[in-house]
Amino acid sequence: MKFLLIRRPLHIRGGGAPPTSKAIREHKEYALDALKRGTLDCLYSFAGGQGSFSIINANSAEELNERTVKTPLFLDSEFEIHPLSDFSKYMDEVAAVVEKAGR
Repeated sequence: MKFLLIRRPLHIRGGGAPPTSKAIREHKEYALDALKRGTLDCLYSFAGGQGSFSIINANSAEELNERTVKTPLFLDSEFEIHPLSDFSKYMDEVAAVVEKAGR
C-alpha cells in the first residue's frame, strides 16, 4: 500500500523548541536511506521550511505506524497521512459508474 505522508515541524506552530542540528542530520540520513531501500518512493521538502512530504510504502497500518514512529524527528513533528490508490484503476471505476448511470 502507498500513503502520502506529510510531516510538519511542531516548533513552527509554537509547539516547543526546534530540534537539534544532530537530530535534523539523523532524520535526513534516515529518510534518504529509506528512499534507497524503496520504503519511500519520493521525498520532497516544502519551500521555506514548512515541512516535507513523501510517498511511503507499507503493507498495513501497523507497519506504517512503526515506520513513522522510528523517524528521528517523530517527537518534533506533526504528521498527516492519506492512503493512495492507483489513478488508472480509479478512473476506470469512475468511468464504469458513470456509464452505468447512463452518462
